[in-house]
Amino acid sequence: MVEPEIAFADKQDDMKCAEAYARFLYQWLLDHCYHDMEFMTKFIDKTTLQRLEMVAKSKFHRVTYTEAVAILRKQRSEEI
Repeated sequence: MVEPEIAFADKQDDMKCAEAYARFLYQWLLDHCYHDMEFMTKFIDKTTLQRLEMVAKSKFHRVTYTEAVAILRKQRSEEI
C-alpha cells in the first residue's frame, strides 16, 4: 500500500499519486529488468510479463473502503 504524504492534497490527489507511482514502478521493471521478468515468466509465473504490462498501462479502479472489504469477503467465501 502506498500512502503518500503530500501537503495541501486530498484523498483524490493521494490516489492519483499512488497510482502514478505504482504504474511507474511496473513500467520501470519492464524497461530495466525485462530479462529478469522473462526468467520469472519462464520458471515461476507464466503471466508475469502480461500482468506487469496490464498494470503499467491500465487505469486503477477506485472503490470505497466498504466496497473493498465486500470484494475481499466475497473472494474469500468463493475460495472456501
